[in-house]
Amino acid sequence: MKTLMATLAVAVALSVPLASHAHVLWLLVDHDTPKVGEPVKVEIGWGHKFPRDEQIKPERLGSIKVLGARGQEVPLKKISTTEYKFVPPKAGEYLILAQVVPDFLTKTRSGFKLQSKKGLPDALSCFRFHMNAKTLINAGSKREGFDMGARSSLEIIPLKNPHVLKVGQALPIKVIFQGAPLAGAEVRVAHASRSDSSKPFVAVGKTDAQGQIQVSLDQPGKWLIVTSHKTPYHPREECDEHFYSTSFTFVVHE
Repeated sequence: MKTLMATLAVAVALSVPLASHAHVLWLLVDHDTPKVGEPVKVEIGWGHKFPRDEQIKPERLGSIKVLGARGQEVPLKKISTTEYKFVPPKAGEYLILAQVVPDFLTKTRSGFKLQSKKGLPDALSCFRFHMNAKTLINAGSKREGFDMGARSSLEIIPLKNPHVLKVGQALPIKVIFQGAPLAGAEVRVAHASRSDSSKPFVAVGKTDAQGQIQVSLDQPGKWLIVTSHKTPYHPREECDEHFYSTSFTFVVHE
């Protein structure tokens, strides 16, 4: 049985999506442009202080995998719950994906419950959360495939190769939901240097009719882009909304 403390911890993490204190899932790599055959360490981030904060619980992590430019899965070795390693077998882009286990979160008069509204006569509201994260690495000099999709319900796709970006430039991105451009999606960013800030996430704006927006890059280092989306849940007797959250991490070099 889940303890009350664990339930409250998830409630704080998920009840206010993308607020300054809400939890986010992200991915980090020790280097984003390795040589072919050079091991890459992948780290799962969780919390609100990018690039490192809390450690995600093993039961909350749904999956993590690496895909090559043609969609083939690359072997990934588990080091711990939050650390993994893989070796790019040939030149090209590699997409690293992770997601949490979808679950319900219901607010009741007595607190939050990790379940739907069924069996809870004092339920006030409910949503089912779906959270995923992705990042890219480029092995060798072959640059094609940076805009490959992950086939996630909600996803951020870079429209320019993030591996060639420099300080002062902007990264154009597209937000898609269920395969179509998502207009009006609020986009926020975080930078590794702002981890101690009271407002680690900065609002960039909302996507246009084509689901696109420009993200200005004013300093080198690790960047995180986050967005979310809600849809009605059916049947309403079970829950009220689906809540989707996605992130994309990349590095801007000097």
